[in-house]
Amino acid sequence: MSENWLVDLVPTERPKRVAYLFPHAGAGVSAVLALGRTLAPDPHPVAIRLPGRESLLDEPPIADLPTLAEKLSRAIRTHAGGAQIILYGHSSGSVLAYETARALQPKTATLLAASAQQAPGTPVRTTAGCWDRPDNEFFAQVIADGYLPAELLNTPDILEMVAPALRADYRATHQHLTTAAPWTPLTSPILTIRATQDQTVTEEDIAAWSTLTTNHHTTTLITAGHNLLRDHPTELAHALHHALPSTP
Repeated sequence: MSENWLVDLVPTERPKRVAYLFPHAGAGVSAVLALGRTLAPDPHPVAIRLPGRESLLDEPPIADLPTLAEKLSRAIRTHAGGAQIILYGHSSGSVLAYETARALQPKTATLLAASAQQAPGTPVRTTAGCWDRPDNEFFAQVIADGYLPAELLNTPDILEMVAPALRADYRATHQHLTTAAPWTPLTSPILTIRATQDQTVTEEDIAAWSTLTTNHHTTTLITAGHNLLRDHPTELAHALHHALPSTP
C-alpha cells in the first residue's frame, strides 16, 4: 500500500496518542482536516486517505472492506509505534474503523469512536446499496446524503472523476454490512455520536454498538444533521476529548 494512505495533519514528535480519522464515502484528507486541527495537539491527528481520491486519484479504489482494514491495521501499527491508538470514523468510515480495530487485535485501540452510522449487525437501512445504480440516481443519493454539493450535477467532468471512489466505498460498506460474517466484539471502549436531526440513523442503530465491545459504550448527542464532519467539527472534537482517559 502507498505510504500516503496515512497523512499527519499537524507536525509532531513522538506523540503519546494518535487519532486516525476515517472520513465518509468518497472523501479524503479535506473532510477530516477541521476535526484534526481541533483535536491537536493531543491526540495527534492523522487522516486516512484511500486510493482513488486527492493525491491518490490515479490509484484504483478498493471495494473490499476487509482488505482495506487489514492493510490499514498493518500501516497503523507501524505509524503509531508505541503511541496509544484512537480510531474515529464518520458514517461509512465508522464501519472501516471498526474492522480496522478488529484487524489490529490483539493490540487494543484506546478508543473506537463512530458517528452517524448504524452498528454492524443491525438490519441495513442505509442507502449504501445504491452503488450500482445509474449515474443520475446514484449522484442524487450521494447529494441527499450530504457528500456532494447539488451544483456538481452540472459538472459531469468532476462527477466522472469522483465516481469511482464513491461507488467503491458505497459498495464496500453495503456488501460488508449485508454479509453473514460474525461481528466480533472489541476489547476497546466504544464512543458513538448521534446527530439528533439525522434521519438516516435511529437511536436503536446507535445503541446496538454496545454489543460490539466487551468494554464500555457511551453515546454523545449533537444537535445537528447527518454531516457532522462538515458542520460540527468542534463538537466532535469535544466529544472525543471527553471520552479519552487522562494522560499520565
